[in-house]
Amino acid sequence: MTDKLAYLAGLFDGEGCVTYKQYWCTKREDRPRSYYCWRIQMEIVMTHEPTIKWCADTFGGRCIPKPRKEHKMQYRWRQGFRDAYEIAKAIEPYAVTKRKELKNIIKHYEREEQN
Repeated sequence: MTDKLAYLAGLFDGEGCVTYKQYWCTKREDRPRSYYCWRIQMEIVMTHEPTIKWCADTFGGRCIPKPRKEHKMQYRWRQGFRDAYEIAKAIEPYAVTKRKELKNIIKHYEREEQN
């Protein structure tokens, strides 16, 4: 399994996007006031469908086609919140470029568990 985790970490370092940010949620009918929300997600988008299917089959989730008008079809694999936390914990030791962002996700949920 360590080979798969290292490979996934390499994919995230090269092709992935790790989002860890807080933003302001505006008032709606079902919410009495505005408040801060978190966006925590990890995704890989690429044109090589077998790689994205491998991610989905191995680590859960789906391979989602993302059509583009005049360009090659892209495929997306995305995990968010607690699923992103589990993957971040698993691949962080192998990551280089995205290690800081993965650590932010891990710290976020470890603080939450302590409270």
